[in-house]
Amino acid sequence: MLFLLGTGCSTITTSSQQKQAMMENFNAGNIPEALAYAQKKHQQTAGTGDELVWLLECGSLHFLQGDFGASLNDFRRCEELIENYDDRATVSLRDTGDEMLSAFTNVNALPYRGWCRDRVAIGLYKALAYLGTGNEGAFRAQAKRLREEHQKIQDDYQKFFEAEKKQLDQAKEKNADSLAKAQDDAYLKDERNAAYVASQQQTTQVAHRGYGNFLNPASLFLSGLALLRDGTWDNASIEFSRLYQAMPNSPLAQQYYVTALLQAGREIPPELSAVQPFSFPLDDNCVYILLGHDLSASFEEMQIYFPIMIAWPVCLFHPANLTNLSIQADGATYITSPLADMDAILAQEFQMRMPGLLIRTLIGVFVKEAAYQATIAAIRHKHQKSATDELLVASATIAWKTYQALFNTADTRSWNLLPKEYQLAQLPMPSDRTLTINLNQGAVSSPVQLTLLDSCGSAIIYVNAMNPRNVAFQVLPLN
Repeated sequence: MLFLLGTGCSTITTSSQQKQAMMENFNAGNIPEALAYAQKKHQQTAGTGDELVWLLECGSLHFLQGDFGASLNDFRRCEELIENYDDRATVSLRDTGDEMLSAFTNVNALPYRGWCRDRVAIGLYKALAYLGTGNEGAFRAQAKRLREEHQKIQDDYQKFFEAEKKQLDQAKEKNADSLAKAQDDAYLKDERNAAYVASQQQTTQVAHRGYGNFLNPASLFLSGLALLRDGTWDNASIEFSRLYQAMPNSPLAQQYYVTALLQAGREIPPELSAVQPFSFPLDDNCVYILLGHDLSASFEEMQIYFPIMIAWPVCLFHPANLTNLSIQADGATYITSPLADMDAILAQEFQMRMPGLLIRTLIGVFVKEAAYQATIAAIRHKHQKSATDELLVASATIAWKTYQALFNTADTRSWNLLPKEYQLAQLPMPSDRTLTINLNQGAVSSPVQLTLLDSCGSAIIYVNAMNPRNVAFQVLPLN
């Protein structure tokens, strides 16, 4: 078992099971204990394919605690790990070793490279963390890099998908009989797979809310905000046009686009002629309320029967405890509007990647099963039903069943501590610099009053509400 030391411990125990203690502490509002657990697991997995899984959680928890410097260090290291994985040659000794190991174990032996949702969110968190350290210049620079980073993610993942397709085509060519079994969809009619079918249907519904090309409208907004803070309204209008294209039916996206076009002296599209621009400046004396609420989708293991049973990841969608925020200031009320559906972003990518990976996994399962059956046939042929024959067959069967049970582990690795949705509201700086925020959670909600310092020209107030027991109101000044 020494060869497992390089695989990361999710090879045998699913990532979702390993994170159970962290999530229990988080859901109970015990953030320090959740962080201590994540840091311990990060130390244990340092240098393995699971290091990134835990470091992402550490970054979120440091951010939630307001330790923006530590959060930045975590996310910088995450970027180093991702770059290391991406810079490997398509076929290298190390990657070949990982691929061979995954053939004998499972896909958890491969390094976790992060979903596209993860990669975009790292840049978004970094931008806000820079602002939290008081470095608006770094915030603007990082926010403006978000578009460039997003394009890189698109390019890198296009290469990834092409490489994955090539590997799948090679597997299909070498294993025609197994491929025929893997492509047989009769398993969807098996009553034992009813829960899996229902899960896939739910994932399809959520994926339809996605934006395409791994877009995260929250990052588009931050990029546009940085540009308008620079006074470059032409560039800001381009970024808000992308926000509008991602969310054409969103009144919020329409209003930002129209406002930017007017400020840049550009023509308003006919279909947006009735949209009113903001009635107050966006580049000065403005307060932005950015809400990240509840927990984004994660993955759990489910058993599927083909009829050979395999463990497979399915999307787990968590409930929304918080619908939105309302803000009172200067006698007016403002309501946050949806900005980015993080569930949909993940579900869309999951649907893109899973069909090919399922076929590839099933081919491996059937090839291994055929090897086992061939081994049993060879034993029986050689020993002709002798006592030795029965003993060897029993031993081989026990070894095979043990092997299957040990490594039949779904890849449920993901960044768990991300919000389910981002929402946004904006308002002019209150005359008394005081605003009241109401968490719209029914009877358990209570208003929170915030007073902004005189030195704060504008501000982003990030409401970190992934956990209803530990909501953080983080005032990030824009000076």
